[in-house]
Order: sequence, then structure tokens, then C-alpha cells
Amino acid sequence: MDQYPYQAVFHRELKARGRAPMTIDAYDATLRQLFNYLEDQRPSYAHDPSAKNVTETDVRAYLNWLRDEQDITLATFNKVLSQLSRYFRFLFTHQLIDTYPTLTIHGKATKPNQHLSTKWLLKLDDILADDQIQYFTRAVLFLSSRGYTVSEFLQPGFGDVWRSLQPKNEAEKRFMTAFDEYIAPIQQLQHCQDIFLKQRLNREHPWISNAGLFKYLKADEEYLGIRLAPKYLHQSYILYQLAQHRNATPQELQTMLRLNPQSLLYYQRLLLQIK
Repeated sequence: MDQYPYQAVFHRELKARGRAPMTIDAYDATLRQLFNYLEDQRPSYAHDPSAKNVTETDVRAYLNWLRDEQDITLATFNKVLSQLSRYFRFLFTHQLIDTYPTLTIHGKATKPNQHLSTKWLLKLDDILADDQIQYFTRAVLFLSSRGYTVSEFLQPGFGDVWRSLQPKNEAEKRFMTAFDEYIAPIQQLQHCQDIFLKQRLNREHPWISNAGLFKYLKADEEYLGIRLAPKYLHQSYILYQLAQHRNATPQELQTMLRLNPQSLLYYQRLLLQIK
């Protein structure tokens, strides 16, 4: 069964042109991610999921998500765009779709703003108490302040980790209690005890995707005035901890921050550059 529209016929095209299995796998990974993103994030496509309904705006939104959330390089941006263009050109020339959504999209990418701020860590108690900020956003900031990465807290089973956490002060205690009350009906709906769950019933896959979580975070960025991509939050957490533990040994820092020696050296140099 095709994992994305016209996968089987597109495979035949790639094989006919002598593409290696690894290259075909790379196309598959990109196209699966594209259509998963569209189904999760683009309501007009999700209402009628078909390659014919993919627009230029849809593709641009996907590429912007890769750039802003996944922090892809210029080379990766151009590679993904090339893969998408070949796929949609094949569909268009074989009259499987009526428009060519990548026709006017060119291989240019803007380097994302990588400015890192640790101010949110100093204001965390106030942020957790601010009901103007969505619960999922506050939960991400809280967990990032504990050193967890997005790949960890979006994993099935992370609810057990959440329930094992102990608040460090009254602000954290009040937030955790309020969040538990907020998420409880959703957990009951999904029959799942994890904490980052979809609002709509989906018991086979109830967990919010990375892209789905990003939609919540993006909505709160302007209000908070900081980049809320989990990758940047985790990096700012590491820089903050390095600044707070300047007398710690490299071994202590590697254990505390779960970094290998190369990554630790990278962040130590980065800390010097942004001072």
C-alpha cells in the first residue's frame, strides 16, 4: 500500500532512471514527511487528501516549517525542494495532477535567527502562572527548564516521567496541578496517560506530532517575545547551566547536561561568543 500518493508509480519512474535504492529511500522519507505535515497542519488538504489538492502555499508552508522548526541547512533545503519538484513534475507531466505546485519555488533559503535567550528561565515562575499562554507551551518551557528535549517529551510513555517530577517551588506545583486538570479529559478521551495529546479522538496515534506542537508554540511566540522552537529552548537551557556551573569539571557537566565531550566543547565556545 502506498505511503503517499502515487508512491508505486513514482518508484517505477525513479528505478527507470537508474536511481539507487538509498536515493529512492530518501525521496520516500521526504514525501512521507510532506504529506504527514499537510494532513496534520493544512486543513484544506486534510479535508480531501489528494495530490491534486496540494498547492504552492502548502509546499511553501512545509518548507518554512523545515527551515524554522527543523533548522535545516541551505543544502538540505535545496535537496528537499529538488526532490519535491521531481515528484510533482512527474505527476504533472503524466496528467496525474492539474497544477505544478513547486514551479515558482526556487532554491533559496533564509538562515533562521539563531539568537538564543536565557531570560525565559529567569521568568519561568511568572510564565507558568500566565493563563494567556497555552498549557502546552507552558509545559514545553517547564520541561525544557528540566533539560528534556522535544524528542523525549513527545515519546509515548513520557507521561510516567511527568508524574515522577517533583516541583521545585509553589509556582511549579500550581502549574503542574493545573496542567493535570487540563489534560485529564483529553487523556480520558484518548485512553492514554501521556501529556502531549491531540484534542481530537485518535486512539491509534493520540500523540501530538512535532509539527502539531510547533503550531501551539508559534502562536505564543509574539506574546513572549522569544523563539519557542524546542531546539532553541534546549540550547538556551544548556548555555544557562554552563553559566551557572563555571567551576564544574567537564565530566560533571557531561553527566549533568547529557553531552558528549565534543558537544560540551561546542556549547562552551558558543557561550563565549554570545557574551
